[in-house]
Amino acid sequence: MAMHCLGTRALSWAAARAPRLVLGIETSCDDTAAAVVCEAGTVLGEALHSQKETHLKAGGIIPPVAQRLHREHLDRVVQEAMDNSGVPLNEVTAIATTIKPGLALSLQVGLEYSLKLIEQCKKPFIPVHHMEAHALTIRMLQSVEFPFLVLLISGGHSLLAVARGVDDFLLLGQTLDEAPGDTLDKIARRLSLKNHPACCTMSGGEAIEYLARTGNRLHVEIREPMSHHIDCDFSFSGLRNQVNLIIAKKEKEEG
Repeated sequence: MAMHCLGTRALSWAAARAPRLVLGIETSCDDTAAAVVCEAGTVLGEALHSQKETHLKAGGIIPPVAQRLHREHLDRVVQEAMDNSGVPLNEVTAIATTIKPGLALSLQVGLEYSLKLIEQCKKPFIPVHHMEAHALTIRMLQSVEFPFLVLLISGGHSLLAVARGVDDFLLLGQTLDEAPGDTLDKIARRLSLKNHPACCTMSGGEAIEYLARTGNRLHVEIREPMSHHIDCDFSFSGLRNQVNLIIAKKEKEEG
């Protein structure tokens, strides 16, 4: 009897100490991604389908196209992530999915798929704010204690915040109009950089960065946006307007 009790306690202790595993699903924009992660932050398996080539041909992300591609590839991507992790779905502790911010049509695909999965597997659901997830990524790579200052710059967002805890953020400033990635994409389209031989497979920001390496930064003068505002907010539409005026002037000069 005593040995049976000890065995039961040992099994209970082992079960209690078993690492919790989360299946993460991401469809907030133009990448279909999934990963299995343990509670220590180790990625056990992951998979990704990029829509970059499709959207490059269109000159930008078209939400209905992104939605269709997510629907076509999400199930395969999730299965690949599970296979790569070696973890069967019934051993996953919970399912985490991006619910905001992002393209509504893209987010819808991931959310609908996840809700069906949690109903099928009877697993808890963890809604994820993907900008908060970006902010916390550094803690998977380095030993960073709270609080810490984080600057997030992406195609659709730009913000400065203090991360005080896993779900505790103090927003200091954000873009008042458009994100830097959006600005760079619009400028690249205005310059038709996808027709440049060296840039035909690059995104707008990537193409501008590549060409800027051999450019002359003193050739034109661009005013710093919001230099007289004493706050932490950003603005990029004014910067884009300045560049558009410079391009228009150059086009007029060259006929």
